[in-house]
Amino acid sequence: MRSPLKNNGVFLSGSCQRGYSLIEIMIAAFMLSFAILGIASLQIIGMKGTHQSLMKQQAMAVVQNITERMRANSAGLAFYEFDSGSISCGTAPANCSSNICSAAQIASLDIYNVVCGYGAPHTAALKASSTSGKGILVNGSLKVECLPAGNCSTRDVKITVGWSERELGQETVSSDSLVLTTRISE
Repeated sequence: MRSPLKNNGVFLSGSCQRGYSLIEIMIAAFMLSFAILGIASLQIIGMKGTHQSLMKQQAMAVVQNITERMRANSAGLAFYEFDSGSISCGTAPANCSSNICSAAQIASLDIYNVVCGYGAPHTAALKASSTSGKGILVNGSLKVECLPAGNCSTRDVKITVGWSERELGQETVSSDSLVLTTRISE
């Protein structure tokens, strides 16, 4: 018969157990899976924030584009009042590059170029069309109006760019917009 071992004044019988039990390993794996899920959800939230930032940057680019065009053709400011929902990207207005054009013709071409693109397949446009490929904003819209309504003599304009975004973790779509009120200098 074996005699029990003595360790620091305590008698041990049999052999010592070493290693981890199955329950301890399962608890550790469970805790690790929660940590990984947390990191994954942070990644999704970060990607959503990046997408929202991109949409706002694209909207600002559209606002800057149309504002610069209105400043360049300030004599035709009244012709820039429009809503992109009423613009068809099927047929482009006549190109005025080699001809002398009126302020109305320049405004019409500017609006078409901002909303529909320049006709090249790689050209970004507010709306998706057969020539531009796809729109730079999801369900993008652009509205320019003089302030007070219909009176462009004050040279004050309100530019509204809208787009759609999906809510995080949902299939519903929400709308977002960027509104700028400015005065177009002569």
